[in-house]
Amino acid sequence: MRKSELWVFFLVPYLLVLGLFSLVSHFNRQAIQAGVEALAKEQLQATATILKANIKELLGRQDSPAHILDQFAGLEDIYFIALLDENERILDWHSKFEGYLPFSRRQRPAAEFWVVDSPIGSVFNHYSSLETADGRRFHLYLGYSLQGLDRLLVRSQKNFWLILGIMALVGLIIFAGIYRLHASFERASAEAIKQAEEKERFKEISGFTAGVAHEVKNPLNSLILLFELLEKKSPPELSRQVLQGKEEIKKIGAVIDRFSEIIKPLNLKKERLVFNDILQEEISSLQPLAQARRVEIELKVLKKLAVNGDRLLLGRAVNNLIKNALEASAPGKKVLVQAGLHRKNLVCSVTDLGSGIDPSQADRIFEPFVSSKESGLGVGLYLVRKIVEAHQGKIYFKSGPEGGTIFTIELPGGQDA
Repeated sequence: MRKSELWVFFLVPYLLVLGLFSLVSHFNRQAIQAGVEALAKEQLQATATILKANIKELLGRQDSPAHILDQFAGLEDIYFIALLDENERILDWHSKFEGYLPFSRRQRPAAEFWVVDSPIGSVFNHYSSLETADGRRFHLYLGYSLQGLDRLLVRSQKNFWLILGIMALVGLIIFAGIYRLHASFERASAEAIKQAEEKERFKEISGFTAGVAHEVKNPLNSLILLFELLEKKSPPELSRQVLQGKEEIKKIGAVIDRFSEIIKPLNLKKERLVFNDILQEEISSLQPLAQARRVEIELKVLKKLAVNGDRLLLGRAVNNLIKNALEASAPGKKVLVQAGLHRKNLVCSVTDLGSGIDPSQADRIFEPFVSSKESGLGVGLYLVRKIVEAHQGKIYFKSGPEGGTIFTIELPGGQDA
C-alpha cells in the first residue's frame, strides 16, 4: 500500500468517526435541551395554576397586588413575577434581577410559553389570564430560570470538546503507530526483495565463479609446476623474471581461492569464547601492517567479554575490519578498536580517521565485488557481513566525529567473561 493510499485508508474513516461523534453530540444536546424545556414547561404550568388559584383568592379578599406578589416573590427558580390588569398594564412585579422585567405588549408572542435571554441566561416565560369571582380579569406573567439547563449545556459542550480532543489524539496516535508499522513493513519488504535479488545475482555469480575456478585451477597448477621447473633450469639472468611469473600465477590462484571461498556456505562451529582474546590475536597479527603504514592500533575494552561463536570466522571478521581501517588511514593516524556490552549484545566497533565512505557506494558497501580500493576485490566487507549475520548479528557503519568511518558489529548473547 502506498503512503497516499494509507492516508486515505485511515483519514476517511477517522474523519467519518469524528463527524459522526459530533453529529450525535449535537443531537444529544438538542434532546437534552428539549427535555429540560419540556420539564420546565410542565413545572411552570403547574406553578402558574397554583399561583393563579391563590391570587384569585387573595384578589377576592381585596388584597393589593403588591401584598399578593410579596408572598410569592421568593419561590425557587421563579426569576420574575408580574400581575397585570385586563388592559395589560403592570400592577406590580418582582424580579430577582433588580429593575429587569422583559415584558412588552408589542413584542409579546401569541404563545403561552416562550424563551428570552436575560442577564442570568435563558428564561422560560409563561403568560396566562385569570378571572376573579366578581368578573375582574387579570394576567399573570412568570419567568422561570433555565440556569440549570444552561450550565448543563455548557458542561456538555466542554465534555464534547474534551472527548473529541481525546478521540482525535488517540486516532493520531493509532495512525502514527500504523504508519510506523507500515513504514517498517515497507522497509522489511524492500530489504527482502533486495536480499532475494542479491541472492539470485550471487547465485549466478557463484555458478560462474565455481565454473571458472574449476576450469582455471588445473592449468594454473600446471603452470606453477612449469615455472618451478624453469626456476631450476633457467639461466641466472632469467631467474628474476621466472620468479616474478611464478608469483603472478600464485596471485591468480589466490584470487580464485578467495572467490571460491565467499560462495561456500558457512559452517559455524560455535563455542564459548573470550572476545578479548580474539581482538588481541588479530591486532597482533596486523601489527606488521600497522608499522609499515605508520598507523597505531589502540584497543579499549574495559572488561572481559564472552560470546558464543565460531572463533575462526569471528577472528576473520574482526581482522578484515581492522585491516580495512589500517589501509584507509594516513600515516601518523590511529585506529581505535572498542568492545563492550549493550542490551545483552556484544558490541565491537573499529574507527579509522581516513577519508570516509564514498556516498555513491554507501548503499552497496556490503555487497560483493564493491570496493573503493584500486587493488581490492570487494569481498572483504561482504564476507564480514556474511559471518556476522550467520551469528544472528548485524553490522553497520557511520561517519566518525573527527572524520573517517566507524564500523560496528553487534552479536547477541554477550556476557561478562
